[in-house]
Amino acid sequence: MKLNKSTSALTVIACSLLNLTFAAPAAADGKRDSVCEKTAKTMYSACRLDTWDDYNVAEANCMNLSDRSDRRACSRAALAERREGLASCRDQLDAREETCEVLGEDRYDPDPLLDPDIVFVEPDDVDPQQANPFVSVVSGHTHVLREGDETIVVHVTADTREINGVACRVVVDAVVEQETDETGTEVEYAPVEVTDDWFAQDVDGNVYYCGELARNFEDGELVDLDGSFKAGVDRAKSGLLIAAQPQVGLAHRQEFALGEAEDVIQYADLAAHPTDDNPRFPCAAAGGCLQTLEFTPLEPDTAEYKYYLPGIGFVMAEKLEDGLATGERAELVCTGDSLDVLHDAACEIADPEALLASLCRLSPDAFCTDQDEL
Repeated sequence: MKLNKSTSALTVIACSLLNLTFAAPAAADGKRDSVCEKTAKTMYSACRLDTWDDYNVAEANCMNLSDRSDRRACSRAALAERREGLASCRDQLDAREETCEVLGEDRYDPDPLLDPDIVFVEPDDVDPQQANPFVSVVSGHTHVLREGDETIVVHVTADTREINGVACRVVVDAVVEQETDETGTEVEYAPVEVTDDWFAQDVDGNVYYCGELARNFEDGELVDLDGSFKAGVDRAKSGLLIAAQPQVGLAHRQEFALGEAEDVIQYADLAAHPTDDNPRFPCAAAGGCLQTLEFTPLEPDTAEYKYYLPGIGFVMAEKLEDGLATGERAELVCTGDSLDVLHDAACEIADPEALLASLCRLSPDAFCTDQDEL
C-alpha cells in the first residue's frame, strides 16, 4: 500500500513518541554507557515495540469474534501476553547489561571472520596437532548424545560453506525422539530440531561459529527456523565458539545476531570434577574436564554448565534455572569416526537402520549413504 505524505508524517511522529515512551532507564550513577550497554537499551526499546505490535494485532483479531464472551476472553489473553512480554523485555535488558559487565565489552567489531589478525585453516587441512581439543571439524566425526527422551546425533560432514571469505565446516546436529508405530512393534524417530552448524578453525586451534540454519519441528512438521543466522547477513557476526587454550574467568560471545542468536560462554574450570559424572566418559578418569557456563540474554533465567573432555569433546551438560540445577542433563553416549558408530551397541540405539533412514530424509546431504534410501 502506498502511503501519502500525511500518513508518512504521522507514522514518523508516532514512532518518535513510542521511542520516547519506551526508552530504557538511564544509568543511575551518571557514568557514560558503553556501546554494549547502549545496544542493550536500544534492544529493550525494540522488544517493547514488538510486544505492543503483537498485542495490537491480537486485539484486532479479537474484535472479529462474533461472540461477546469470546471477545472478552481473547482480549484478556492478549493483555496477559502483553504484560508477560513487557516483563520479558525488562528481564532481557537486565541480562544484556549483566552480560556487558561479564564481557567487559564496548563495541562488538570486527567480525572475527573478517579480522586480519586471525589466520584460518581450510577444514580439510587441519593438522591433528593443531586440532581443537574440544570441538572437531574433522570430516566423519560423529557422536551421539542422550537428553531425556531425545537422541542427538552430531555429524561432521565433508561439506564446507564459504562465509565472509572463510571456509566453514558444515556440522549437522539432529535431535529426534524415539517412538513406536500403532502396532507397538516398529521403532520410529520423530524430528525435534535439525541444525546445520558452520564452524571454522584458525591456525591456533580456536573454533569459530560462522552461523547456523535451524529447523524446528512439532509433531513431525517443520514450524520455524528460529535461531538461524549467518555471519555477514543482516549485520550478524560470527563468534568464538570455543578457545583451544581457554583461561578461567574469560568470557566471550559465540555468536552475534541481535534478537536471534546471542550465546555467551565463560570458562569456569580447566579441571572440573562434576559431582554426578558421566559414567561412560568420566571427567575424573582423565584428571578433570573443561567446565563452561553457557548462556544467552534472550533466555535470562536459564543457563548450562557444560563439560568437555580434552581429545573427546563435549561429554555432559547440566541445565540451570535461576542459578539452580534443574536435574535435566545431556550426556555423551558414544563417539566414532563415521556414521557406522550408530550401529555400535554402546550407542544404545534401538533401531540404527530406522534412525539412519529418518536422518536421511531430514538431511540427505549429511546422512544418506545411498540415495535410493530416499
